[in-house]
Amino acid sequence: MAWRIFARIGTPGPPVTTPHHTPEPPPLMMLFLRVATANRNRGRKPPVPTTGKIVRLLPTLGLLAAFIGSAVPGLCAGLKLLTVGNSFADNSVEYLPGFAQSAGHQLRIYRANLGAHSLQMHVGYLRAFEADPADPRGRPYQGVADPKTGARPKLSLRQALELDDWDYVTVQQLSALSFQPHTYEPWAGELIAYIRRHAPKAKILGLQTWAYREDSWLFKNTTTQERMHLGIKKAYAQLAATHGIQILPVGDAFQIARATPRWTFTYPDPQFNNATAKPPALPVQPGSLNVGWKWEKDAKTGGQKLTNDAAHCNGAGQYLAAAVLYEALFSQVEKNTYHPPKLAAEDAASLRRIAHQAVSANPLASPPTAPATSK
Repeated sequence: MAWRIFARIGTPGPPVTTPHHTPEPPPLMMLFLRVATANRNRGRKPPVPTTGKIVRLLPTLGLLAAFIGSAVPGLCAGLKLLTVGNSFADNSVEYLPGFAQSAGHQLRIYRANLGAHSLQMHVGYLRAFEADPADPRGRPYQGVADPKTGARPKLSLRQALELDDWDYVTVQQLSALSFQPHTYEPWAGELIAYIRRHAPKAKILGLQTWAYREDSWLFKNTTTQERMHLGIKKAYAQLAATHGIQILPVGDAFQIARATPRWTFTYPDPQFNNATAKPPALPVQPGSLNVGWKWEKDAKTGGQKLTNDAAHCNGAGQYLAAAVLYEALFSQVEKNTYHPPKLAAEDAASLRRIAHQAVSANPLASPPTAPATSK
């Protein structure tokens, strides 16, 4: 039994955003604000049996509905996006629904994202499913819990790809490997071929990830932020050239931002002592696009420990990443004034300008209304 939760972004209204995701493997999720009443498969065999049931869910962040049954291609005329990645993809789409709603666009997002997962790991799952559809190892992507039973049905990547006629499917490498081009193949090629086989109308996009913040552990002995970014840029350029796909230049946007005075991260905080600090005290982290220093539970002691997440986005970073996706998929992000309350309007405007600059240097080959058919 497959579950779909669709995002219907219609007339302007309160921002509709997906829940925040931690680095741990998040569930496969979509928002649905328009319940399907008909199954229009356009002659395509559903990947799973139809039950014809509709279940209503009432989470804390608004009314969601889960449609249980077979695929519903062409449910509405909006843009349909499926992401295959990890928490970096979650970061990148966090504010995309808000952007779309603000401009009156329809948008559906389906996340096949699992925390800390590489291209090779996603390929491993699809191989397991094709070898034996009953093998649970081939169905790692979790759906939304049934409010009555608590069951969380899991999907294979093939089922996710066949849920709808996707306009775009994004792929990405694990960030810790992203700057090493040799780690992409043969996994990227196999994954892209699989997507083209089971979502032939979708345009495949490489979601270019970003380099870590300057105070990352990675930069102590092995490399630098600039070298990491250049490696990422080279790897995604090779990915595009080899497989004929376009790139969403999120990583480029981060580096452009980091070169501006407002988004230049300054560290360390001379007034903060990590060794003697007590929660909830944190160092000042001006100009950061990443989460950075935070307190979290120590699994060994049960107490609080100070850790540095120099990889994942804070609110500003999530906004910049979503602005890049919006500019690439819909255009005119500079005119879209949507921003979350925690981000100042002037900061949001500067990040939108940067997103426009990054995409202008890496434009998609065709508009989102007419995605190219994969061959």
